[in-house]
Amino acid sequence: MKIRFTLLATSMVMASSASHADNRSDDLRREGSVAEQASSAEGFVPDGWYLEKSVAGDLNRDGLPDMALIIRQDDRTLIIEGDRFGRDRYDGNPRTIVVALKQASGGYRQIARNHQIIPVTGSATMDDPIDNASDGSLTIENGVMRLKIGFWASAGAWHMFNRTFAFRLHDKKLLLIGYDNHHVHRGTGELKTVSINYLTRRKKTANGNIEDDHVPEMWSKIVRKPLIPFDEIGDGYDFDPDNY
Repeated sequence: MKIRFTLLATSMVMASSASHADNRSDDLRREGSVAEQASSAEGFVPDGWYLEKSVAGDLNRDGLPDMALIIRQDDRTLIIEGDRFGRDRYDGNPRTIVVALKQASGGYRQIARNHQIIPVTGSATMDDPIDNASDGSLTIENGVMRLKIGFWASAGAWHMFNRTFAFRLHDKKLLLIGYDNHHVHRGTGELKTVSINYLTRRKKTANGNIEDDHVPEMWSKIVRKPLIPFDEIGDGYDFDPDNY
């Protein structure tokens, strides 16, 4: 019964987030709302949005500093007052990640963007998915872009987790090459971790408890599938690493 209640509560918190996501602005889905080329990071930010984070690194190994941006809608009506649970208010504005390559002739060219992978905060009891992630929520290192998101709720769910998505350019497309998930049940201490390399098709899993001195690891092979493009990944909380 406790497990069933926990899953139901988690689903309710997730559904609350999805409800707010459904109501967010669709401005960025319209062709041309985010510039295809710009001279700086600010040039990719449309009206009514702001630049929240910018990171640099060489994605295509041409020696030039490419960049990944997190831009966020700036709608005051989406700053929501909390109820008697959780924070006094929370920010329900959506985020978009924009990835652009530095051009030898100057400026940047957009190659990919994703409006959904960073979940929208949908409840005063939910931590911000970026703030709750470990340091370095968005990075570019050694030709790989990584995004880290986290889930934690002060009420309505016992579960908490951190997820990392890893992307690399292949044939001019930014593709998912790796996925990691670290999941803990705060009530029981149950621990589950998953790490997948989609290039080698190797999957590592570990199940145990946070009080265990040693958690055994198991390795397996996954079915070969086409690598999924960055812009085709939906809500990061809903991502199923085995079925996409």
